[in-house]
Amino acid sequence: MNANKPQILNQVRPYINKRKYKFDVSVDPRGKLAKQFGVKGFPTLFLVDKDGTIIHKSDGYEDGQENSYLEELTKYLESKNINYADFQYKKQLNSKKDAVIDIDF
Repeated sequence: MNANKPQILNQVRPYINKRKYKFDVSVDPRGKLAKQFGVKGFPTLFLVDKDGTIIHKSDGYEDGQENSYLEELTKYLESKNINYADFQYKKQLNSKKDAVIDIDF
């Protein structure tokens, strides 16, 4: 969700299209949705079951927090007797001394 001013849509849509996101992105210029869901910081992650019930909510982000997300998810799957395979993280980022950062907006 993006909670900026209404004109941000003109920047968000090209950003999403360029990256070919496969998930929905909400724009909440007046903060109504954020208030309804009790968003206190960005990013906010919601784990939602197939019935739309929020099973976990996390405000903000810290390195290593993925482990707590996975723990919450596996706890839910086990409570519902849903079989799942072991999950292993794959390192995606490599640090480079001469990295170039491209910022769209």
